[in-house]
Amino acid sequence: MTAHEDVDAYIAAAAPGRQEALRTIRRDCLDLLPGFTEEIRHGMPTYVRDGEPELSFASQKQYLSLYVQRPDVLERHRDELAHLDVGRSCIRYRRVDQIDHELVRTMLTETAAPRGG
Repeated sequence: MTAHEDVDAYIAAAAPGRQEALRTIRRDCLDLLPGFTEEIRHGMPTYVRDGEPELSFASQKQYLSLYVQRPDVLERHRDELAHLDVGRSCIRYRRVDQIDHELVRTMLTETAAPRGG
């Protein structure tokens, strides 16, 4: 795992075919996660609220991943994500054209909502 100083460096180091998708996800995170801080944690861009990571994304060797650490948010959209490899908190996109940015924005908006709200 290569350590990156900031998110700009992380995206610049990603495969050229993934950089635009990563920039779009980042822009949406910055726009839709007010009150969150953007950090590099565990080698990937992470969005933190009150000291707790709630969302991360990564460019892995075989896929681009989105980590939604709010189980309620991910569970609400499992049917819409059924065509993808989805784990307990990770959505894996083997190709950037599989990313439904509208659905990602919906999950970001739900992540920004207070828990239980």
